Amino acid sequence: MTLRLLVEPQQGTTYAAVAAFAREAERLGFDALMTSDHLLRIGDGDPGPGPLHAWTTLAGLARDTERIRLGTMMSAATFHQPAVLALMAAQV
Repeated sequence: MTLRLLVEPQQGTTYAAVAAFAREAERLGFDALMTSDHLLRIGDGDPGPGPLHAWTTLAGLARDTERIRLGTMMSAATFHQPAVLALMAAQV
């Protein structure tokens, strides 16, 4: 059985909080951590800076973790120009 987690930072959080969550998930033996790819806040919430960008977050987590698999639950091609999205995914 593989165990995976989803973090949805579109309500506003910090990268430090997501990175701490990812490191703890890795320490506990979870296999993967996925994030959502939303450009706007969904529903009510703190009107702060808004969601973390999925691919930027994944790039940081790739640096800050060692073995946990990382990905997005989905990545809307309507949010990103397809060639740029492919380049971001390949580089992460």
